[in-house]
Amino acid sequence: MSASEKNTDQSNIGILIMAHGGGTTWNNMVKNAAAPLTEKHPVEFAWGMANFVSLQKAVQNLEAKKVDRIIVVPLFISKHSPIFRQTEFLLGLRDKLADPPMPVMHYTDEFREMSGVELDDSHFMHNMLFPPTLNQIEIKTPVQFTDALDDHPTVAGILRERILSLSKDPSNETVVLAAHGPNGEEDNIGWVKSMESLAAQVQHMQKKEGASTFRNINALTVRDDAPEDIHEQAKQHLRAVVRQGNISGEVIVVPVFLSPGGREKSVAQRLEGLNFKWNGETLLPDDRLTNLLTETVNNALKQ
Repeated sequence: MSASEKNTDQSNIGILIMAHGGGTTWNNMVKNAAAPLTEKHPVEFAWGMANFVSLQKAVQNLEAKKVDRIIVVPLFISKHSPIFRQTEFLLGLRDKLADPPMPVMHYTDEFREMSGVELDDSHFMHNMLFPPTLNQIEIKTPVQFTDALDDHPTVAGILRERILSLSKDPSNETVVLAAHGPNGEEDNIGWVKSMESLAAQVQHMQKKEGASTFRNINALTVRDDAPEDIHEQAKQHLRAVVRQGNISGEVIVVPVFLSPGGREKSVAQRLEGLNFKWNGETLLPDDRLTNLLTETVNNALKQ
């Protein structure tokens, strides 16, 4: 087989899709979005926050199918996260961990067996494992790591549709895009900046189609997992933005979450007692994300 013929044979390219994971419905929406890829490639999923065990198992499964290359697609809202950096380390794309290891909520017994990290009872707390360090996973196959969703135009288009499903008079409506967000301040700044780019794209789409732009589109994070003082500050900021928006018109709140499963509902719960429009629709399900996955893989194949 010539080099050019091999490059056109996509069946020996493995696809590893990473996502946070949730219940069966949550996971199935991700699997459904990736379904067209399974017609051309071996596809594996690694659930969790850069989970050593799920990543190692996915890689092993792909390598057992004799793939020549593995394209890793992180279906994460933002790259501004220790999850993203830890993934780079686990895949051998970083020499050192950039942050303390993420806690392990699943596969704790397997982690103990597979990771090579020495653990004792002090590393377990609240049904979670807090590893003192991590080793990189064993991988023999070249890896490509693609981008997170961040401010991709496809995401902006989906968010615009979610907004318009609730909108009646854009010029008198304040939109709030609310994402989960990270704990660290530097990461949060980067995460919000990407969301502000999404907001600008939505307004540009409105102008391009001759429609009224929205009175304002705010981008913020709720920071569920941050320390209590940061979490409370984020909550009060969200409530203040909604109250301010109600002074001059109506408010539409849209969760910037990948798949429905409960975490997005916490955004609305924080706003109890305030007036706002909400339907809780996340990015999935949406065929445009399926197209984005295919586009991402096809672009990686050209590299």
